[in-house]
Amino acid sequence: MAKKKCPVCARDVVTPFFLNTDAWRWLTCPHCAARLERKNSRYTAALTPFFVALIALGNRGHRAAILAEMLMGAIILIVFVELMRPQLQVRKPLPKPEITLNISGTSGI
Repeated sequence: MAKKKCPVCARDVVTPFFLNTDAWRWLTCPHCAARLERKNSRYTAALTPFFVALIALGNRGHRAAILAEMLMGAIILIVFVELMRPQLQVRKPLPKPEITLNISGTSGI
């Protein structure tokens, strides 16, 4: 478990393992009770097309295949490091419902 700074109160918050999605769903700051979530990875979306292009590069010959495998390993390592060191952001509040149920009120019928 890693400790990260809360974006609201700047105190340490213990973050769960990156594959524990249930713990991430209920993550709150114990000091200010802010609902927190993990920021999206900066490099994952940018490196995905490059990773796919390296698959095609691997078909160009033996040296190109070795180079492509080394670069794929580097991309996987970068993505893994990004997942292990998450950055936190405040979770957006839930939207208010458009229709409310008034159980204790009088009926219009």
